[in-house]
Amino acid sequence: MELDHSNLLNEFEDFGLTPNLKVLIKCSELLKKYDITADTLVNHWIGFAATKLNNEAPSLENLGAFENDLSKELSAKTKIKSEPLSESPVIHNITTINQLVLGDGLCTEYKVEKSAFQKSTWLTKHRGAFFKVKYSPPPKGWKKLTDIRRDHRNFIEQINVIGDLIKGKLGIEEFESNNVLKSDAFQTIGRICCDATSGSRLNTASLLLEGTRMISSGQSVPLDVSQLKEFSFFPGQVVAVEGSNPTGKKMVVTSVTTPPINPVFKTDVSLEGPLNVMVACGPFTLSDDLEFAPLVEFIQQINTILPHLVIIMGPFLDVKNKKVESGELDHTYQEQFEMVMKELQTKISNHVQVCVIPSWRDVHYRAVYPTPPFQQENKLPNFHFFSDPCVLNVEGVFIALTSTDILFHLSKEEISVAPPGSDRMGRMVSHLFSQQSFYPLNPPAEEMSVDMEHADDYCKLTFTPHLLLVPSDLRFLIKNVNGCVVINSERAVKGISGGTYSRLQITGEGSSVQVKAEVVRI
Repeated sequence: MELDHSNLLNEFEDFGLTPNLKVLIKCSELLKKYDITADTLVNHWIGFAATKLNNEAPSLENLGAFENDLSKELSAKTKIKSEPLSESPVIHNITTINQLVLGDGLCTEYKVEKSAFQKSTWLTKHRGAFFKVKYSPPPKGWKKLTDIRRDHRNFIEQINVIGDLIKGKLGIEEFESNNVLKSDAFQTIGRICCDATSGSRLNTASLLLEGTRMISSGQSVPLDVSQLKEFSFFPGQVVAVEGSNPTGKKMVVTSVTTPPINPVFKTDVSLEGPLNVMVACGPFTLSDDLEFAPLVEFIQQINTILPHLVIIMGPFLDVKNKKVESGELDHTYQEQFEMVMKELQTKISNHVQVCVIPSWRDVHYRAVYPTPPFQQENKLPNFHFFSDPCVLNVEGVFIALTSTDILFHLSKEEISVAPPGSDRMGRMVSHLFSQQSFYPLNPPAEEMSVDMEHADDYCKLTFTPHLLLVPSDLRFLIKNVNGCVVINSERAVKGISGGTYSRLQITGEGSSVQVKAEVVRI
């Protein structure tokens, strides 16, 4: 594989990094040694630097440790996965409001070699400024969901990755097996599971800790949490627990350690002025019709305000709509969806940049999470289609988002004991940062179909963004959580009435970002 240094430099510059020539040469050697692409290496570096180097810039001194980490992760994936995956997700960069960069993202078709991608670049003009767009169309073909046993192994392997972070937090070298017969206190790690024999839902009687293959031979141990004054657990959560196991059959827990939350990503913010953003999440028509009146009103609001950026998340043709459920449609699902897209593209001012995000609830599309971006052959230059979930980089401001209602799903599955007046919603969001995932719940909600193999690649949230958009059926939320502004704007439609959307004004300079937000009724 031959990549010149300019390719690497461009990838680093997307994150505000400008390595010197010696570092670029060393990175080029790593590309050839491990047969990976420049964007894969840089994405690995961003995660590594955020978790282990406090966001240091790459240097010859720290590249050695980085190579060890990279080698372990690539080796682990090779051992676990019997076929190659597409590379780690690329952050979709709007590196300045003058420049929009669309990365490879999540393809509609998963089973593909990187070399199958053909890249093209073009320029469009917006308000007197040029947006450079790099787009990677997906190849042809479709891959079915992978074997559930292999998906399970992939998820278990993630415990090892998070476990290294917890070991650093605790200052210990190794964890011990969870089922060892031991009366003295010891530390072990695993993921929270539900013992189905003690109830169909997680409760204090059904708590299990499933260990890793290497440490605990993949075995599970029941947890006695009666000595804990406070806790918060949900299925799939990776935690370290301290306690004893005097009988070898149940662990009496005295403390719980969750993974450390990475700080907000440090970057050079270069906003020349306030960045105005509007965000809405579907459905966009009342639950008992397909007239899309709320969508029309939202478009009118866009054209009145003329923000720099609009983020529109699905579902657009909701599987839960009563007319969809009953089959009372005058058009096919695809035709109805294309009518919605035509309404958006013909009615929204071309001075506004629009990001369109799908939902697994879109009845015409892929009922799987993570969800590939919509494929539009005749899209307008100011329209950009991304996957669910995804991350945008707007002039150094990192915006993470998902149209999937993870907050509602977590709220139904979490069990907790917390002090009166504690911040439950803030705790829910912290789970995403702590578990480094847009969707850490496992097993997922019954209505969801999650491809765990690709969730491992495309649902990671390895750093805390400046802004997190998590639309939900739960009550609207604007909150600072661990330095990140978290916004739940609810939905554009609530049953048989109009709902809400959010308006944001983002300012920033240096490494400082400020967000003003409001939730507006439609």
